Amino acid sequence: MSMDSGVDEILSAFLDGEAVDAAELASTLAQPGAREALLDFVRLRAWMEDDEAPSPAFLAAMRTRLKRPPLVRLAGALRLAAAAIVLALAAIGALDLGHRFQSERRDEPPQASRVIHFEPGVDWTEKPGG
Repeated sequence: MSMDSGVDEILSAFLDGEAVDAAELASTLAQPGAREALLDFVRLRAWMEDDEAPSPAFLAAMRTRLKRPPLVRLAGALRLAAAAIVLALAAIGALDLGHRFQSERRDEPPQASRVIHFEPGVDWTEKPGG
């Protein structure tokens, strides 16, 4: 069945409830294959509108399966809290590392906290050849 696309458009518009010229519709329906095209459109529309809702028993079974027990919700909250703690500790560690590396970038040596004096012969002795 090879129908003209204009015929298909007119029949489709008629089934969709759009305004169609009566003379044009009559001329379209008089063409060969128009009756079959009209029936195809009606069947297609009926097939597309077959929107069957699930049974109440199926809905009840799915609702009970999908409900989370309170312990599962508590475990989810604990996981979320643990993740927040890990992120906070990681941020604190990163800040501490930044301060450590920043303090080591100085160009001068650190201040001496204690000075040690060594006197030859008292604190050490030199051995010949060594």
